[in-house]
Amino acid sequence: MSTRDTQRPERSSSLAWAAPLCVLLLGIFAYWNGAQGAFVFDDHVDITDNVAIREPWPPWRVILDQGQSGVSGRPVVALSYALNYEWCEYQTWGWHWVNVAIHLLTALLVLGCVRRALELPHFSPRWGARARGIAAAVACVWVVHPLATGVIMYRGQRVESMMALFFAATFYCALRAFERDAARPWTRLAVLACALGTGCKEVIVGAPVLVLLFDALFVAGSWKGALAARRGLHLGLFATWALIALFVVLAEGRSESVGFGYSEVGVWEYLTTQAWAVPHYLQLSLWPDPLVFDYGKRPITEVTRWLPGGLVVLALLALTAWGLFRRNGLAFLGAFWFVILAPTSSVLPIVTEVIVEHRAYLPSAAVLTLAVLGASALLERIAVRTRAYVAALALAAVIATLAWLTHARNQTYRTEIGVWADTVAKMPENDRAQACYGNDLRVAGRVQEAGERYAESVRLAPQDPYWAANFGTWLLDQGRVEEGIAELVRSRDLLPTYGMTLQNLGSGYQRRGDVELAIASWQAALDHGAPAASFVTAQLVALLTGRGREAEALDALRRGCKLATNDPELHVQLARGLLRPKEAAERDPAAALAAAQRALVLRGGVAPEAAELEAEALAALGRRAEASMAYARAAGLWRALGDAGRARECETRSASAGAVLPLR
Repeated sequence: MSTRDTQRPERSSSLAWAAPLCVLLLGIFAYWNGAQGAFVFDDHVDITDNVAIREPWPPWRVILDQGQSGVSGRPVVALSYALNYEWCEYQTWGWHWVNVAIHLLTALLVLGCVRRALELPHFSPRWGARARGIAAAVACVWVVHPLATGVIMYRGQRVESMMALFFAATFYCALRAFERDAARPWTRLAVLACALGTGCKEVIVGAPVLVLLFDALFVAGSWKGALAARRGLHLGLFATWALIALFVVLAEGRSESVGFGYSEVGVWEYLTTQAWAVPHYLQLSLWPDPLVFDYGKRPITEVTRWLPGGLVVLALLALTAWGLFRRNGLAFLGAFWFVILAPTSSVLPIVTEVIVEHRAYLPSAAVLTLAVLGASALLERIAVRTRAYVAALALAAVIATLAWLTHARNQTYRTEIGVWADTVAKMPENDRAQACYGNDLRVAGRVQEAGERYAESVRLAPQDPYWAANFGTWLLDQGRVEEGIAELVRSRDLLPTYGMTLQNLGSGYQRRGDVELAIASWQAALDHGAPAASFVTAQLVALLTGRGREAEALDALRRGCKLATNDPELHVQLARGLLRPKEAAERDPAAALAAAQRALVLRGGVAPEAAELEAEALAALGRRAEASMAYARAAGLWRALGDAGRARECETRSASAGAVLPLR
C-alpha cells in the first residue's frame, strides 16, 4: 500500500459526535415522508394476517406458530413483530419508525466499522488520517441511499434489516475484540450479536467467515495466528451455525418457496438468473435507478441476457481472489459483497424471489466504501487548501441527490396500488405484478381495468393456476359465466388443490344450474381450505339439505367449522344438527356442546339460541344441574331480546332440571 498519508489518525473529537449526529439526522430526514406507507404484498401474510404475532406472550407460541409466513424459523424478527403489534397494532407509522430505527443503528455500526478498520495498523499508514471523514461519508451516503427503501418501506423485509444490524454489530464487536485491552467483553458481544442474527435471516452465516478472513489477512497476518490469538472469538462465531441449522429445521413452513426440488426454477436456471442479478445490484448500489418492487418469478435463461453479467461476476470474483491473495484491503470489500450475497444469490433456488433488491442492502455498504475511498484518492490530486471544500461540496451533492430520490421512492409506497402501478410501468412483462395490480384495481372499484390486468397476466403466464383463477372469477363477476367456468376449470386442471378456484367454480356451476357439479366443487373446496369457507359451507349445506342428504350436510358443517373457526352461525348450525340429526347414529351431544360453547364465545355470551343448545347438550350428557343453569341463562337472553315465549320455555326446562323438550 502507498504510504502517502503517514500522519497519525485524527485526534480531534469534533467528528466523534458530529458524524453520528449527521447520520441520524439524515436518515430521519430521508424517511420522514414514509410513515404513512401501506402494508404491501407479503406484509399481509407476515404481519396483518399473522395471528401468531398478536400476543407477545408466551414467546414460544409466537415463534412456533408462523406457518408459511416469512418469519417462520426467524424467531428474533417474529418477536419484534409481536412487540410492534403490542405497541401500535397495525398503524403503519409505528412499523415504519421501528424499521427506520433499525436502519439508523445499522448505519452507525457501518460508521464505526469503517473507521476502526481504517485505523488498524495494516491500513492506518494509508488511510488512518482520514478514517473518520471517510467513515462519515460512507455512513451518510448509505443511510440516505434509495436502495434501502425496499427494506424500510416494505415492512416485512425487517428480516433483512435486522440481519444486517446484527451482521454489522458482529463485525464491529470483532474489530473491537482485535484490541487486546478490551478483547474479552467485545468477543462475547460479537458472538451474542451473531447468535441474534441467526434468528433473523440465514445470510448471517457469512459473518464468521468474513471476521476470520479479515483477522487472518489484516490483523493476525495468518490463519494460524488468527486462531491462536482469538480462538474463543472464532469458535464462538462458527458455533452459531448450529443455531442456523436449528432455525432452518423450524422454518419448514417456508419449504414451499426455498429448496432444490423445484422444476420451474432449477439450480441452473437460478444460477443464470443470479448472473444477471448480481451486476444489476452493483449498478443499483452506484446509481439506484430504476428501482423495482417485484421482478417476478421468471428466471433469466436467455444466454444473451445472463452471459455478459456472468462474465462480469467471474471477473470480479477473480480480482477479489487475487487481491485477497495479495492482502489488498480493497479486495476484502469484494469478499464482503460476494459472501453476503452467496446464500441467496448463488445456486439455492428461492422460487418466489429470484431477483430482489433488498439482498444488496448491506453489501451496498462495501460498494459505497470502495467509491468513497476512490474519491478520496482522487482528491489527493487537488491542492490541500481547496481539497476540503471540494470534498464537502461533492459529498453534499451526492447526499442531497440520493435523499431526494429516497423521498420520491417513499411516495410510491404510500398505497399498495401505487406500488404495483409503478412495478407494472417498469416491468410490464411481470405476470405477478399484473395480477396483483389487477387485485388492487378491483378493490378500488376500477373493475374493467382490473380485468385487463388479469387477462394480461394470463397471457404472460398461461400455465399459472392462480392467474387463471383470478381471471375466471372476474369473468363470473361480469356475468360471463361460460367463459368464467372455462377459465376456472383450466385453473383447477393446473392445480386441483387450490381452494379459491374450487369455491368459485362451485359458484359458477350453481349460476349455470349444474347443482351436482356445484356440490362436488364446493365439497372439494372444503377439503382444500376454501378461503370463503363460511359462504361455501352455508351454500353447500342448503343444497344438500334440500336434497335430503342430511348426513353429507352435517359432514360439510363439521369441515366448515374447522376452516371458519370464527363463524358463530356455522357453529350454532352444527350444534343443532348434532343434537337432532335425521339419523340417530349421527347424534353427538359432546361435539354439539363444544360447537354451542364456541358460538357463545364468538358472540360474547350474547347468543340465546347457542345458550339454549348448550343447555340441551348438557342435559343430553346427563349434566342436569349445569343444564338447568344454562337454560336459565338462555331465558334471560331471550327475554332481553323481547321474545317472552322462548324465555318461558327455557324457564320451564330450567325448572325441570334439564328435561329435554323439542325446540321450536
